[in-house]
Amino acid sequence: MSQSKISKKSIVNLSKNDVFSIKKIGNTQGYDGHCLRAYYYWPHKMPDIDPNSVDSINSIAIKYKSIRQDSKPVTFLLTYGGTHFGLMYNCGFPEKEAKEIDANYHQLYAVSDQWVEQKLQQASIDGYVTVAFGLRVRTPILSKIVMGTKVTPYEAKAEGRTAGNALGQSYGMLNNRAAIEFRQRLLASPYALNILPIMQIHDAQYHLVKVDLDTLYWYNTNLIECMEWQELPEIQHDQVKLGGEVSVFYPSWADETVIPNNATKEQIKEKLS
Repeated sequence: MSQSKISKKSIVNLSKNDVFSIKKIGNTQGYDGHCLRAYYYWPHKMPDIDPNSVDSINSIAIKYKSIRQDSKPVTFLLTYGGTHFGLMYNCGFPEKEAKEIDANYHQLYAVSDQWVEQKLQQASIDGYVTVAFGLRVRTPILSKIVMGTKVTPYEAKAEGRTAGNALGQSYGMLNNRAAIEFRQRLLASPYALNILPIMQIHDAQYHLVKVDLDTLYWYNTNLIECMEWQELPEIQHDQVKLGGEVSVFYPSWADETVIPNNATKEQIKEKLS
């Protein structure tokens, strides 16, 4: 990467070698979520991993990349209220392993399960659940039946899964909020033509960025500040904070470099060299 500032030109005219491809990865306590869950699903497959060390857990992304990937469909299924039967029929796990994974998931998310259950009980009274930013997901069936009995209709259970999933997934809108704030900052900055947003998923943002140290420093500083926003009352906490980190993929997607939060220009240059 050249230290000198590249002259501004339309980003659509940049050649492939003139841009970074950058992925902004959402994060909370420093853990890579997929790594953490992979360990809890299959701790016996990773005997060298220390569950009490953030760095050790996060090393799963490199040491046990395939296991981390295998954890993703498991998480999606169980987050949506699936059971070990779903793990057997949809993911192909034998019954014994499916039950162990299911139990390990609910051990990891015991507090979350309790919180969702309380919200669903309230939904049976109100007729809706309130999700991120005050939005409501209506639950007309839950308001007419008693949950948790042998005669609870299938439709009510399905509505409960949808509402429960919305309670967690709706906070993906924090990424949208961060993207909007970052875009506002960018358009008001000298780097408006140097950074191009190209894609966004629920927990990540992707940008094309000019190969320029000043631009990358500004990008890393401002995007992380936007991701650290935590003004919703229900997510404010004195210890658990929101945040993330920037990964630079250059010269190709096969070459990833993680840029530390609050890195100086000299530190960024050293990491990329």
